[in-house]
Amino acid sequence: MTTKDLILSTAKEMIAEVGFHKTTTANLAKRANISEGTIYRHFESKEDILLQILRDLEEAYSRFIVQCRETTDGGYGTIEKVLASHLGFVRENEADIKIVLSTYGILDAAKKSMASLVYRMESFFEDCLRKAKDKGVVYDVVPERQTALVMVTLLFGLMRLKLYWPEIEDLSEVATEFCRRSVVK
Repeated sequence: MTTKDLILSTAKEMIAEVGFHKTTTANLAKRANISEGTIYRHFESKEDILLQILRDLEEAYSRFIVQCRETTDGGYGTIEKVLASHLGFVRENEADIKIVLSTYGILDAAKKSMASLVYRMESFFEDCLRKAKDKGVVYDVVPERQTALVMVTLLFGLMRLKLYWPEIEDLSEVATEFCRRSVVK
């Protein structure tokens, strides 16, 4: 692992644990077992570290969406695949997602990152619904854009439950079944 990767990995852990404002470069350096100056050789500021974390998450989501588009054809099971794969993405990127959610209201960069994520999710879900409708899998009366936004909202709710209240019953399957019953013929 490069020093830059160590800084990013440690920063993700700390920001996810204690929040962005309580994470200092001094504490970050101490936890990573490096000097504070080493951090500044790789990043201009704590905000610069956050921006890199957000960029990395956006790139990871872009790669993820490409894979999803390749494996979803709009046939039966598409809704289940889409929701399950997105929940898997959340599990794999838990710290990054927590960071976006916790900094969304306080930093413009996080707000832009979240808006981009929501837009791409909505667009992808809308495309999936359109394909499924074209194949006769989804009811013709289902409004694609609004339903996609409802699915994104539901997914964000499930993400928050998993990230912040892991002791609460996992509702992923129930939510997926709800979506399926609502839109699939």
